[in-house]
Amino acid sequence: MIRTHTRHAVLPLLSAITCVLCGCDGQGLESSASLNTTRVIGESGTYNGQFVYPRGMDIFEYEGAPHAILVDKTARLQLMNLETGTVIGAIHTPRWDRGKPTGLTAAPSLLNESKLAIYVADTHEFRVLMYELPLEPTDDPQPTEPDFQFGSFGEEPGQFIYPTDIAVDTDENNAVTDIYVSEYGGNDRINHFRIDRSTNPPSVIWDSQIGVVGEEVDASDHPLAMSRPQSIELWTNPTTNQREIVVTSASHHRIGRITTQGELITWFGDPLDTSDTAFNFPYGLTILEDNTALIAEFGGNRITRIDLESGEHLFRYGETGRSVGQLAQPWAVGVAGDQLVILDSGNSRLQFCDLPIDLPPEYAQPGAGGTP
Repeated sequence: MIRTHTRHAVLPLLSAITCVLCGCDGQGLESSASLNTTRVIGESGTYNGQFVYPRGMDIFEYEGAPHAILVDKTARLQLMNLETGTVIGAIHTPRWDRGKPTGLTAAPSLLNESKLAIYVADTHEFRVLMYELPLEPTDDPQPTEPDFQFGSFGEEPGQFIYPTDIAVDTDENNAVTDIYVSEYGGNDRINHFRIDRSTNPPSVIWDSQIGVVGEEVDASDHPLAMSRPQSIELWTNPTTNQREIVVTSASHHRIGRITTQGELITWFGDPLDTSDTAFNFPYGLTILEDNTALIAEFGGNRITRIDLESGEHLFRYGETGRSVGQLAQPWAVGVAGDQLVILDSGNSRLQFCDLPIDLPPEYAQPGAGGTP
């Protein structure tokens, strides 16, 4: 059984965005209602550059320009040059009869560290897929077997119910050393896998479980209780110089910082907080180079930026609607140049936005971007 908590669902939607509209978050938090949208890419449809409820995105540098990889409810992966808005490659995942993928991550290939690859949380097929770039340039994407895959259905170590996102760590030579996979549906946890290169191809070996399913609405059943961990990223804390996992526990309405050994550092947010400033189903996560994070709030129809060390909210941006400058169920957020890029899922589009304050580039994991 899928366990989700809906304490925000009983609140009027207007209440969820009142603080944004009124600019009343306090503590110096900058707020804005309608987005300062400079550009829109996408519309509803099944051709290249169109989307059917897109719900996965990663932004990265490729061939000297910002690119995005996107997936929608047709199970199409589209590789898009964000400067031109052109789709330069597209494929279908091999099968999608049970459901479609969500999380996407660009990182070095597990098979060849000199190549960039896309890791796909194939959510309803209970596995992780990896495709090396480039993708096939076509207007008629076909079901395509991955270059590598792992995972199967189940509750045992290394198995998945509904995987949601992937974080990839590398060594100084760009070789993949560790893979972290979040999941929900009764296995609400993060799986840590280590890479064994004594085999050809390398083996993905389950190492440990981080977190447990949160049965209680207030998350009181365990310090690391999770409820739909939707997005994860790796971050090097500048104070400790230690790697950390940052996770959005969406149905507990909070953001967590956890050591790679599975020890809780802190949670930002309270599952029982029903105030206007509370997180409202935080789905998307992007860490920036200044050690702040952008959070796409699926339930709040807004983007929130926080300081990762203190948890302080720095700005909140967005309001509910269908017009340009408004959002409907955003699943992901990123940065391309000096523009905020929002995956406006319910409106089947990308919105590019100016901000009233400087926006640093995305945090670069070792080898996680660049030209292969």
